[in-house]
Amino acid sequence: MNIKQMEAFVHAARSGGISAAARKLNTTQPAISMRVRELERSLGSVLIDRSRRRIRLTPVGREFLEYAEHILAMTDDARSRFGGRQSLAGRIRLGVTETVALTWLPDLVGRINSEYPEVVVELDVDLTTGVWNKLNAGDLEVALLPGPAQGPGLVTASLGFIRYDWMASTSLDIPDRELQPKDLAQWPIITLGQESNLHDVIEIWFRRYGLRPRRVDVCNSLGVVASLTKAGLGISLLPPSVLRDERDRGELRLLETAPRLDDLEFQAVYSRNAESPLIKFVAEMAHRASNFRPNASRQPAAPQNRPS
Repeated sequence: MNIKQMEAFVHAARSGGISAAARKLNTTQPAISMRVRELERSLGSVLIDRSRRRIRLTPVGREFLEYAEHILAMTDDARSRFGGRQSLAGRIRLGVTETVALTWLPDLVGRINSEYPEVVVELDVDLTTGVWNKLNAGDLEVALLPGPAQGPGLVTASLGFIRYDWMASTSLDIPDRELQPKDLAQWPIITLGQESNLHDVIEIWFRRYGLRPRRVDVCNSLGVVASLTKAGLGISLLPPSVLRDERDRGELRLLETAPRLDDLEFQAVYSRNAESPLIKFVAEMAHRASNFRPNASRQPAAPQNRPS
């Protein structure tokens, strides 16, 4: 009985299959199957009921799963306490939304590569709901996404706040004055799809004042939203700090609006029952790498109604 065998068994049990365990451990299905069978032979007990298409544990397997998880957690803890951080190895599956990807994500990945040279980072860039669902399904270890994210068994840590403002192409004939929601509703809106927190923020903001925009065009890329906005196809809620060059070149302008929306807080989220200390370390490194502001100037704004 060894650690690799227990890792294969735990991942197969928790992910629901040999193929999923093979992907997570970066090996082949036959290798996972062989490790589990060797573990069963060393224990003299059958852990997995192979009569069904989907993995199902035997009563002994369910009982042993708790022991195996405890042993793996203790092993990781021993590595982190006595072997130093550089002794940690494996993969970390990190889910992020595009705002993080366009700002300080390269700095975070560089820090992970430097402090944990034996760790491979698997990045998944998606809209808010996609990242959230993958985290809940166990397909990600850490998620970096807009908050508030809440749920039983979750640990959350603030990554700071980023400003989003209404922006438009300088080619559009939009009055140079303070604009009300009713003024903005007359223009086409370009934003991310309904799986994004940003889509919710915009919808709730207009609904609060009894308004519906003339048209809302959506896509799944913040970069594309910015490009369509530069082309004069509509107005968008965008992070000015990410688009400084476009503003300096005179391609985009900020629209003065009242009321303004709250700055958007981002959070690092992971399971309270995370097995590896690496997960907590990466969340802490994300906090240090983030260049979002630690505090936000609060302005009256519409509430945000879902974890994202």
